[in-house]
Amino acid sequence: MFFEKKKYKRLGEILIEKGLITESELQKALKYSKEKGKPIGESLVESGFVTWDEIVHALAEQWGVEPLEKVPTMIPPDVLSKVPKSMIDELRIIPLEVKEDGTLVVVTDISSDLQRIQSSLKFLLGRSPEILIASPVTFDYLYKSFILGTPEEIFYEPGTEEDLEAEDLEALAKEEEENAPIIKLISMIVHRAIEKGASDIHIEPSRNIVRVRYRTDGMLKNVMNYPKIQHNAAVIRVKILSNLDISERRLPQDGKFYLKVAGEQYDFRVSTVPTVHGEKIVMRILKVSSANKQLGDLGFNEYNIRRIERLISEPHGILLVTGPTGSGKSTTLVAMINELKNEAVNIVTAEDPVEYTIDGVTQCQVKPEIGLTFAKYLRTFLRQDPDIIMVGEIRDRETAQLAVEASMTGHLVLSTLHTNDASSAIDRLRNMGIDPRLVSSSLIGVIAQRLVRRINRRCRIRKVPLRPDLASHFSEYFKSSGYEPVEYKVEETDQCADLYKGRIAIGEVLMVDESMKELIASSASIREIQRAAVENGMRPMFIDGLEKVLKGETTVEELLRVVHFPEL
Repeated sequence: MFFEKKKYKRLGEILIEKGLITESELQKALKYSKEKGKPIGESLVESGFVTWDEIVHALAEQWGVEPLEKVPTMIPPDVLSKVPKSMIDELRIIPLEVKEDGTLVVVTDISSDLQRIQSSLKFLLGRSPEILIASPVTFDYLYKSFILGTPEEIFYEPGTEEDLEAEDLEALAKEEEENAPIIKLISMIVHRAIEKGASDIHIEPSRNIVRVRYRTDGMLKNVMNYPKIQHNAAVIRVKILSNLDISERRLPQDGKFYLKVAGEQYDFRVSTVPTVHGEKIVMRILKVSSANKQLGDLGFNEYNIRRIERLISEPHGILLVTGPTGSGKSTTLVAMINELKNEAVNIVTAEDPVEYTIDGVTQCQVKPEIGLTFAKYLRTFLRQDPDIIMVGEIRDRETAQLAVEASMTGHLVLSTLHTNDASSAIDRLRNMGIDPRLVSSSLIGVIAQRLVRRINRRCRIRKVPLRPDLASHFSEYFKSSGYEPVEYKVEETDQCADLYKGRIAIGEVLMVDESMKELIASSASIREIQRAAVENGMRPMFIDGLEKVLKGETTVEELLRVVHFPEL
């Protein structure tokens, strides 16, 4: 078998052809690659345009080989001995198994020369091998685990190793000695999650098995199961990594560790909770480079970006970002801070937790158990000569009142609320006990948002007429906008297993002008505020999402999953 390509194509060309990225995204990644001195594949992944898994599958199809779908937790020594260590290093291969017919199966990464691997192994073994490809992330994990014998680069937070009790250190040493398969299992789970672009890992025990699920693009999907008998050891492994009490199984615990892969740092926030079948573990994965997000990276349209930029250019006032949990509010706050930060501005934040570390910004972790609440930090910040204050969330009247006072003394205050739309944020502040006149004089704007999954371009097969109820309800919009009332249908094909890839923001931006101030001060209803906001230029969130449907960026089903159909 020879790995001749019909026509040589660069990685970027292949990904564009497969509909995984756009030309604009490729150019951004090429610029990032040049600035950072990193390969284009790594730059595309770090920019958030594709996952390693998508790169691997695209190249596997291009080269006519199979991707490594199941990462092994054990490779027999007699298989590894089939190829000398020098050749393993030279060719960047790892033997995985020997088939019944004697064929050696090896894995390599996406940067390797397949023809050279084939010819070298055929000369060594007397027959052609079967070659699978994997991402550099997975290959490095396998190399460290089975060739070097050091399965991972997982670290405690700086300084925490010294805080471990003697019995914890003893348990760690015992685990590393006796439970190498468990160490490799947990390492494989976290490495694979990174490769898949997952945001969360769920490890859930049941009566007989333990289920592992990844949350990717906001949706949970089962990726593997392992025997229940291994679960206690797996929990101990995660607890030791996260600096948790391994003897405590009756109470929930929270911890963290971090992992470096290909020069990128990933922070893992770990939560354990006891269940009837054992302890469940959830790990939130935070990519450190995501702290560099800009407003243009989030999916907002140009109209809303311009409105947001006008709001954050205000010298003082409160700007709120609203939406349910998981709607991207924190990422939007990070993007706004990145737009605002410079050496002439003092920005301070109070967060729970601090998810992304932003250079040039003073960030503080809320700790209610010792009295360090949002309100406590707000009082302290006012003595720290701030220009801009970011409060992770306004949860109570005290925090809301202090935020209002801070905004009225010359500070720009950024924060979040849990409301369904922009207009409801005003009602929420009033319900917290804030005087409507104070709300009207301090609030400058509200951004309401959701995240919808983006259509995988490979699955976008044809245009069809828009649902009749939507076409009828928004007939005036179609007349004025010039858009044709059509949507794109998506279907799974041989080239498209996942209908969606990535997520984009949809939103509405309410700006408080003089007429809006009068409505707020007079305790106008949410409906009146909503109507006035639209008259003042706010594009309702559903319209923003509908426009993305018409452009083929998402589907009606996905839009209706996150936003209610508007009332007639």
